[in-house]
Amino acid sequence: MSSCSQTNVIGTATPGASLSAGFAIGALWSIMGAVISRGMTLAAFVLAGRELGAAGFGEISMIQSTHGLFGVLAGTGIGLAATKFVAEYRSVDASRAGRCIILATTIALISGLVGGAALLVFANELAVNVLHASHLTGELQVATGLIVFSAINGVQTGALAGLGDFKMVAAVNVIRGACLFVALLIGIRLGGVMGGVIGLVVTEAIAVVVSQAAVQYLFPLRWSELRQGFNWSELNAMIRFSGLAVFASLATTLAFWFSNVVLANQSDGYAALGVFNAADRWRQVLLFLPASLSPIVLSMLSNLHGTNDPAGFRKLIGVNLWVSAAVVGVPAIGLALVAQLAMSVFGQEYAVGSATLVILAGSAIAVVMNTLLGQILISKGAMGWRFTMDLVLAGVLALASWLLIPTWGDQGLAMGHLLAYGATALALIVPVTWYIKKSGGV
Repeated sequence: MSSCSQTNVIGTATPGASLSAGFAIGALWSIMGAVISRGMTLAAFVLAGRELGAAGFGEISMIQSTHGLFGVLAGTGIGLAATKFVAEYRSVDASRAGRCIILATTIALISGLVGGAALLVFANELAVNVLHASHLTGELQVATGLIVFSAINGVQTGALAGLGDFKMVAAVNVIRGACLFVALLIGIRLGGVMGGVIGLVVTEAIAVVVSQAAVQYLFPLRWSELRQGFNWSELNAMIRFSGLAVFASLATTLAFWFSNVVLANQSDGYAALGVFNAADRWRQVLLFLPASLSPIVLSMLSNLHGTNDPAGFRKLIGVNLWVSAAVVGVPAIGLALVAQLAMSVFGQEYAVGSATLVILAGSAIAVVMNTLLGQILISKGAMGWRFTMDLVLAGVLALASWLLIPTWGDQGLAMGHLLAYGATALALIVPVTWYIKKSGGV
């Protein structure tokens, strides 16, 4: 027997445990890990914002946005496929789950190298003619390392979520958060924006090593097994699913990047982008609980779909809906009430972005609904629907940004996010309802 077949399948709870217990166990570990790792991440970016000032912080944001665009081109959406397929097969065919991890890692490595090479080649052209910041050419070239390591780490993170051991996921996230805090701040102190980019690359490289060790510990893989059990149908299924995931991510990421470029090209645009980035860091605080639960929910929904459990599938949807609404709605109101104080944490020059934070706090609810409804489609393999809805999101965001940013600046970008996520969440209700009824809840 292969090593994957011999490995005990990881679950979120013991075989006799209830669905609620499995959700609670996974949620507990994910929340613990998220509180620590995201706390360190927020602290790191607050200190980075104070050290660099709004303009420098905006430049870091623009580099991350550009890396995100090329990262999607590099196929980082394959991580979503890793979560879906590993979770679906881990309980019924461990060997197939192992082959999915190996296939996804191979695709991510190759595409990451191609995407990184593309950014390296076009870095100067982007910096001079698109970003109108020729001094960022070197930083963009260094960011090619982010693309390669992020592509690989995306698959590793997806595989860990699919395996369902969220205690290990929490440990990996804490290590990553600690590395980011140290590497980013040391880099900025020694080398400004360039040092910050190097710190981000170092963090991602360490995350790859740690995540790979975690995957091997939970689910020992041998590359020879890919040759022994290779099946073209498995590869085709993964390519079809991940292809749509990549194109969906490409559409939204391109819209995010486009809207950032529009803002950056306004008068004092990089300072405004820095203000928006600071406000968005607070929005990420609002979203940290739903984001922590998201891998658990997708893993469990995919597993319930694979084991043909419609009752459990519907129950989990209901639990996730109420939990997500509770942990975002009330805190969003509280954050809006103290928006000016929250923005001042980054420095007094960021206080002008209080209205931007209020708008983004409102958009957090729409973001959560978008994610929740999208997970239902993804777990069922309905990536065509998810792709269509992401096109809606991208189109609304790009159009709204183009129309609103010249007049409203960073507030216009925030309004674009609110409109885009709100419209998409409403549009998702139709295919989700239809698909659940059509498939009998499975």
